[in-house]
Amino acid sequence: MILDQIQEIKEKYGQQAEDIIANGLGLIKKGKKYRCPNTFAHRNGDRDPSMSWDPKALQFYCFGCGMKIDLYGYYREHLNYTHQEIVRELLGETDYKNTSIQKNRDTFVEEAKKVGPITKECIDYIKLRGITEETIKKFNLGTYEGHIAFPYYKYEVPIGYKIRKPLKNPGKPKMRSITGSKPYLYNIQNIELGSELIICEGEFDCMIIDQCGYPNVVSVGAGANSLSSMVEQAREFLDKFEILIIVSDNDEAGQNMDQFFVEEFGDKAKLIDKKLYKRKDINEEYILYGKDKIVEIIESARFKIEGRRDLEKQPYKGLNSKTGNYIPTGLPTIDYGLNDLAPGCTTLITGRSNGGKSTLVRQVIANAIDKGNKVYLMSGEGDPDIFLNEMYQSIVGRNEQYYNKIKINKRTRKEPKKDILEKLKKWHYKKLVMFNKGDSKLKTIEQLTSMLELEIKINNYNLVVIDNLMSILSVQASEKYEQQADFMQRLCDLARAYNTHIILVLHPNKTYRKGAELDMEQISGTSDLYNKADNIISVVREYEAEKINEGINGRIEVLKNRYFSDLPKIDVHFDSETGLLLEIQDGEIVGYCFNWDKDIPKGFQLTVTDDCPF
Repeated sequence: MILDQIQEIKEKYGQQAEDIIANGLGLIKKGKKYRCPNTFAHRNGDRDPSMSWDPKALQFYCFGCGMKIDLYGYYREHLNYTHQEIVRELLGETDYKNTSIQKNRDTFVEEAKKVGPITKECIDYIKLRGITEETIKKFNLGTYEGHIAFPYYKYEVPIGYKIRKPLKNPGKPKMRSITGSKPYLYNIQNIELGSELIICEGEFDCMIIDQCGYPNVVSVGAGANSLSSMVEQAREFLDKFEILIIVSDNDEAGQNMDQFFVEEFGDKAKLIDKKLYKRKDINEEYILYGKDKIVEIIESARFKIEGRRDLEKQPYKGLNSKTGNYIPTGLPTIDYGLNDLAPGCTTLITGRSNGGKSTLVRQVIANAIDKGNKVYLMSGEGDPDIFLNEMYQSIVGRNEQYYNKIKINKRTRKEPKKDILEKLKKWHYKKLVMFNKGDSKLKTIEQLTSMLELEIKINNYNLVVIDNLMSILSVQASEKYEQQADFMQRLCDLARAYNTHIILVLHPNKTYRKGAELDMEQISGTSDLYNKADNIISVVREYEAEKINEGINGRIEVLKNRYFSDLPKIDVHFDSETGLLLEIQDGEIVGYCFNWDKDIPKGFQLTVTDDCPF
């Protein structure tokens, strides 16, 4: 159908197409041949003309690069009109000059004549954005009725101009197109076809990235919120690159742009580490922190490609340079020993069923959210609503006036009152996402890890918790150890690549006896689990009556600490009213307050007494 329509267009206009295309593209004729407009293939401008008109095929053909241009391709590939527009207009009118697409083009050509050399006023403003005169010249910026004019090309032909006032606050919209424009990818005229293309959001960002040593960069002409049509038009061009590095803004529109490219291009789309951002976009980062910051941000995406680090661009800057959030467990001695749960690392939490693992995990998640971190919980078993109910009790505390008592069959549970529940929702708003494998169609390891990587890529979680290994990995016994090793390696890779912390919960093996000390070798599964982990924490329930009477309900021990020699072990008290494991220091129980509804400094610690409201 499409080919038939294209052929119909070619036959309708016949030999007239030669003049339409040659005049429209401004082709330079030398003898019987024309200079080819394919700037990607002819960096010397095709000084010895190699393009001819083929009267039988009704198209131009370049004997140097193989480019073909017929009338349809002229409007589609060079002027950026859609298939629907071209077919409707060229087959609907007798004379191409009467089509709206040609009238639109003619209007643009006239308006483009108003674009003159860039003025000093515009240059002075652009310099405030950190952009040099050399870069202004390279990008061929001009001035249109006092506005900065950003030219958009396809091959050698200007197809549009975006304009903005040379002011910090230019009004809304900040950018607009001159009449007749058909913007495409900004800076495509300077691109070298190769393995890698950087895609950013705005014209200034594009120029800054080029200025910092990455010339293969384009920005999306329609902005991050209108990507579908742009990709439809640019798909063939984008498919020529092996890697697309997406440098979007640090906001919701940028997050949507990341998700769009990952969904469209899969692993070909590499995302920067947005935890490196301190401001909203690349231009702001450059103005405040300079070229090195931009290089660090770009290289964070390159590192994810194959673990590659170019020390010329990413030199050692000292241990303080590590980015990301450090997450406390809420247990002071453990947190000091580990220096909190560090970004880019993995932790195993192990212990018997009903021994306190889930309690500790719930406590860590609550502490992470309380410090402003984003958490992703992947569980293979259990009821998500029961998890939330128990976490809410940990956060709200003992105060009975905050709860209703509800009867579930023979037992009674505490339920936060409606107004309290609303405050809790605000407390964890956009900071907690839960995935339950039992409710999902995703079953294989590849499906689960791919989904997990996508979640981390797009949403930049600071903490990922997988509870627990055996319920997530439903594999045959003969495959189990190999699957476990691969799964653990994937988690370590994800933690490092996306600068997040990943916790994996697992059980001890059958050699372990309840109440006893737990060794790494007693972790159920392959030795790769504990060899690859950065930290290992064991949770042991206390069964001796004498210690229980003293308020000691268990102990937590660090079995492995990759970066520090500390291997602390503490006694803990289980507070049945809040569901928290509280550290015992010098015979006193140390509590922890959450900031869901109270004017208490974050991380405030107190000694629990009988009249403590928490």
